[in-house]
Amino acid sequence: MSLSRYGFIVKAPVLELFKHHGRIKSEGFDLAVSGVSTLEEAIMAAQEMLTRRIELIELCGGFTAEEEAAIRAAINDHVPLGRAVHRPEDQDRIQWA
Repeated sequence: MSLSRYGFIVKAPVLELFKHHGRIKSEGFDLAVSGVSTLEEAIMAAQEMLTRRIELIELCGGFTAEEEAAIRAAINDHVPLGRAVHRPEDQDRIQWA
């Protein structure tokens, strides 16, 4: 069975979980997007996505490997969880807030 329900969590200091969220939905594709500013909010967003039957969650490149592991543990590895990673040569060009 192919996936059709995706989640994406983006992190920035100015984002608020209950204010910055959205959805892109069409036949056969459903993407829930949540904006968060803390690990705790990211965990809540991921857990909430599970209640909406999201089948795969992606994290933006602003999350560390340690934060990814904490989110994975919080959702009991229930769905695949990935994290965007930037090339080492691009890291110097990115200013994470």
